[in-house]
Amino acid sequence: MRSVARKIALSAAAICLLAGNLISQAPDREKVVAGAERAFEKAAKAVAMPAPGCAVGVSLNGESVFEKAFGLAEMEHNVPNTPQTVFESGSVAKQFTAAALVLLQQDGKLNLDDPVKKYIPELPDYGSPLTIRHMLNHTAGLRDWFSVRALSGEGAGEHIITQQMIFDTIVRQKGLDFTPGSEYSYSNSGYQLAAMVVERVSKQKFSDFVAERLFKPVGMKNSAWRDDHRRIVPGRANAYSREGDGPWRLTMPMMNAHGGGGMLTTVGDWLKWNAMLDSRSMGTPLVEALETQAVLNDGRKLAYALGLSVGSYKGNRNISHGGATAGYRTVLSRFPDKKISIAVLCNGTSPNVNDLANSIADEILGPFPDPPSAEANAEKLPVEQPERYVGLWKNERTKAPNRFTMTDGELRFNNMPVSAIPDGSLMIGAAKLTFKYDESGKPVFFEARNANGDSSRYTAEAEWQPTAADLAAFAGEWYSDDAEAKVRFIAEGSDAILIFKPSTRVTLRPLYKDYFADQSGQLIWFDRDASGKPVGIHIGGSRMRDMPFVRVK
Repeated sequence: MRSVARKIALSAAAICLLAGNLISQAPDREKVVAGAERAFEKAAKAVAMPAPGCAVGVSLNGESVFEKAFGLAEMEHNVPNTPQTVFESGSVAKQFTAAALVLLQQDGKLNLDDPVKKYIPELPDYGSPLTIRHMLNHTAGLRDWFSVRALSGEGAGEHIITQQMIFDTIVRQKGLDFTPGSEYSYSNSGYQLAAMVVERVSKQKFSDFVAERLFKPVGMKNSAWRDDHRRIVPGRANAYSREGDGPWRLTMPMMNAHGGGGMLTTVGDWLKWNAMLDSRSMGTPLVEALETQAVLNDGRKLAYALGLSVGSYKGNRNISHGGATAGYRTVLSRFPDKKISIAVLCNGTSPNVNDLANSIADEILGPFPDPPSAEANAEKLPVEQPERYVGLWKNERTKAPNRFTMTDGELRFNNMPVSAIPDGSLMIGAAKLTFKYDESGKPVFFEARNANGDSSRYTAEAEWQPTAADLAAFAGEWYSDDAEAKVRFIAEGSDAILIFKPSTRVTLRPLYKDYFADQSGQLIWFDRDASGKPVGIHIGGSRMRDMPFVRVK
C-alpha cells in the first residue's frame, strides 16, 4: 500500500513538473510570427492615413523573428516608417542609465547605496540620506523637474532645455516630497542626476560611457543619445501629436537633456538589448541588479526595480518599461520564461502603444484561462447604508480629492465598484478600506491598504463654496524660490483664476475649504496664520506633491 501511494505521489509530481515546464515553455516560431502579424495588421489598418505610425519588433530565444512598420516617419514628404527607422525612447532609456551605474559599481568606483551628495555636493542637505538607489527606484522624494519648470513657464516644449538647466532646477529644491525610501513617486529628476553621477565618476561624457560599455558590447549600432537636439540623425522619424480629430502637428523634444530619456534607437537594437538580458551575456550580476525590486524603509517591496518594472501579464512574468517624450510613445517588454521580447516604437500619440504591445502578447501567448467566476467572489457582500459614504474624501498624504458616489443604486469610489466583506470593511479591487465612525455611525476617515501593504488615510471633507470675500483674501502675487516662479491669484466675482508666467490663465474649481483644483487635476491650497489670514499657497500634483509659495509684499 505504501509502495502504491509512493508511485501515485511520484506520478503526481511528474505531472506537476510537466505542467510547469509547459507553462514556462517558449512558443514555437510559427505561432510567434503569425500572432505578431495579426496584431500588427489590425493596428495598421486602424490608422487613418496619412498619419504617423509605429515600428514593431518581436524576438524569440534572443533572435529577431518579426520586424515591421507602418505609418509615416515624415508627414511633410510622405516618408514611410521602416523597421530601421530611428525613434526616441522616452523613459525606456532609464534602464540604460541604471545599467551604467551598475557597471561603475562593479568597477569598484561607487556603490548604489552611497549618498548622492558624495558625488553631487551641490545638493542641499535634506536631513535624511538620499542614495543613488533611491533615485533609480523612484523612492528619493525628488520633485520631477518637468513639473517644477512648468510653474515658471519654462517647461519642456516652451524653451530649449539643457542638462545644466535641469541640474540648476533640481539642486535649488530645498525640500523633498517625502523622506527618501519611505514612498514611491516617479520622478525624472533622479535619472538626470544619475547621468551626471556617471560622468563625474567615469570622467567621460555620459553618451560616450554608455556607447563604449553598453551599446558596443551588445551590438546596438543604431543607438545614440539626443544630447544635441539640432543634430541631423539619418533615418529618424519626426514626432507628431494632435488633439482629438484635429490636424497632426509636429511635436519634437526641444531638449539636449538625457539620462531619464533622450535615447535614439531602433526596434532591432532594443531586441538585442533584451537578448543580452535573457542570455546574461554581460554577466548575471548586471541583470540581477537591474531586476532587484525596490524595498521601502518599512520593508514593503515595490514592482519597480532599476529602470525596469517587474510584474506579470495574464499570468506570465513580465519585465518592461514604457516611455513618452513629446510625440514619441514607446514600450519594451520581456517575458523571460517564454523567451519572448516585444519592442514598439511610435512617432505619434495614437495608436495607444501599450494596447498595441499587449495585443501582440495576447496573440502570441494566448489563449489565456477564463477569469475567475462570480463564485470566487461569493464572500463579498452588499454595502450597508451606502449613502453615508457619498461625498468628497481627501487623501491625507497627497491632498488629492476622491469621491464616493451612488450610481444605479451601487456605491462607487472614483467610479470603481465598492463591496463589503464579512469583517465590516469595504473592498475596492484588492484594496481594503477600514473605517472609523462617529457616535451616530457617520464615517469620519478610513485607512486604505492595498495588496503590497501600502496604507493611506482618507478624511471626509465638506464641499466648499467660497464667497467673493473668501476668494478676495487670496488675491495677489505669490512667489516660490525653489521653483523660481511667480503666480497671481485673481478673484473675479465667484470665479478663482490663477495666472502663470507668461500669461496662462487657469480657472480653479473649489474642493474643500482652502483647496482648489485646475482642469489638469493639479491641486492648489492655502495656509493661514493664527488670525486666519492666508500666508502661503501650495501647488502640487502626482510628480511634484508640494511646491510652496509665499505672498509677495
